[in-house]
Amino acid sequence: MISRISGKLVGLANDTATLQVGGICYNLYVPSGLVETLKSYLNEDKTISLHTIYYIEAGDMKSSHYPRLVGFTDVVDMAFFQLFISVPGLGVKKALKSLILPISEIARYIEEKDPAGLSRLPGVGPRLAEKIVASLAGKTAKYALAQGGRPLAPEDRSGRDSIADEALDVLLQLQYNRAEATEMIRLALADSPKIKSSDKLIAQIFASQKTPV
Repeated sequence: MISRISGKLVGLANDTATLQVGGICYNLYVPSGLVETLKSYLNEDKTISLHTIYYIEAGDMKSSHYPRLVGFTDVVDMAFFQLFISVPGLGVKKALKSLILPISEIARYIEEKDPAGLSRLPGVGPRLAEKIVASLAGKTAKYALAQGGRPLAPEDRSGRDSIADEALDVLLQLQYNRAEATEMIRLALADSPKIKSSDKLIAQIFASQKTPV
């Protein structure tokens, strides 16, 4: 069983890190919230250590199974994650993507038996949230007391950000300066946070700029 690995960070992607240990390179899944922290170590002549969870991932074929490692810099985060993935239906990859809140906040939702709060996590619908509460309530109190902490995974804002970027390009082409255009977009999104396309965002900005006759 591999419980800890130390080496030079030679590769980094959205959810994986590659550590070189001697002449061997290991790929590890890591919480996406950890990627930014690790960037400063990439290709530096420094040794980093990750606490690891070892598991077997089933492939598409029944006979195909692949050994995997998940790495954490914080042993408390790792311990909570191990408990979290013990819930039936909550696999490693789904759990890594879902933890967009600090573990202390997630643990409070569990201990307060608040499935609605847990439903804020990506991929955790009402039924799975109820299952998490039923499985873990009474087991996560110590994590609810954790001070500070960051989410293991950042909130996915890619869709919203791309809409804003597209609208910004349009406004810049219309000769608005960047500061003015950015503020117009911010106000429009504040008024209509459910906008899902750049066209509708531009229409909202246009509507807000109209003055009564």
